[in-house]
Amino acid sequence: MKIVLMSLSDIRLHKPQSIAEAVKLLGELESARLLAGGTDLLVDIKQGLIQVKNLISLQEIEELKGIEEDGGRIRIGALVTPQQILSSSLILQYIPAMADAARSVASTQIRSLATIGGNIASAVPSADLPPALIAADATVILDCGISRELPLSEFFTGPRETVCGAGEVMTSVVIPCPPPQTGLSYQKVAPREANALAVVGVASRMTLKGTKIEKAAIVLGAVAPTPVLAAKASDLLRGREPSAGLFDKAAALAKEEGKPISDIRASAWYRKELIQILTRRALDEALARAQGQT
Repeated sequence: MKIVLMSLSDIRLHKPQSIAEAVKLLGELESARLLAGGTDLLVDIKQGLIQVKNLISLQEIEELKGIEEDGGRIRIGALVTPQQILSSSLILQYIPAMADAARSVASTQIRSLATIGGNIASAVPSADLPPALIAADATVILDCGISRELPLSEFFTGPRETVCGAGEVMTSVVIPCPPPQTGLSYQKVAPREANALAVVGVASRMTLKGTKIEKAAIVLGAVAPTPVLAAKASDLLRGREPSAGLFDKAAALAKEEGKPISDIRASAWYRKELIQILTRRALDEALARAQGQT
C-alpha cells in the first residue's frame, strides 16, 4: 500500500461559533472532518491515512465545554480534556473511576489536548475512557439539527466505526449520578507507563443494597473490536453477597467473554490472563468504594 504524506497547509480550516454552524458546515463542505483536540486526527492526516480537504474546528464553541451537574446527571462537554476530567471536583466526588481512566490516557501533554468526544468518536478499541463510561451507564448526545441521546454501549459498531451519522456532531457525554453504595473502578495494563495504549482495560461498577449486590457491570476494553460488556460475569454478581470466591468466578467468566487477538503489544493468551487478573482487581476496588472504604 502506498502512503502519500499530506501537508496541513493543503487543508482549509473553519471555525464555527455554534453547534448549528458546525452541523451546517459539515453538510456543505466537501471531504470535511471535525477537529477537536486533534491528537489522533492530525497524525492520521499527516501520515496520509485520511484524506481531508476541510477541517471544522470545534474549539470556539462554548456549548461543548465544561462539566456540570443537572437534574441528577453529570454533563461532560465533548471538548472537555482528560486533564480536566481528572481534576474535576464533580467527577472526583461522584465517579472517581473516571478520573482514574482519564489519568491513564497517554502523557500529560496529550491529556491536556485530547478530548472526551474525540476519545469516544475515534472508536479505537484500546481507548481508556469508553469502558469506564459504559460501566457508569453513560449516554452520548448527538446533534445534526435534531438532537438524539443514546447509550454509549450502543455507539460502537467496529474499530473506528460508530453509529454517528455523517452530519452529526457529538455535543456531550451524560452520566447519571450513581446511587448510594455504588463503586466504580478502572484497571489497565499497558506496555509502559506513559503514552501507551492499553493491552487490556477493565471497568467495573457495583451497587450494594444491604449485604447484597443489587447492580453490577463489568466492561472490557482492548480485547475485541468494540468495548465488551461481560454479561455473564455481570449477571453472576447480581443478588449475591460479595465474596472472594464470587469475584474469582466472575473474573473467570469475564476471561472467557473477551475475544482478544495477538498483535505486536501482546498475545491473545496473555490478554485473556490479564482480563481475569484485572477483573478481580476492579471488583475489589469497586466493592471498597461502594462500602465507602476509599
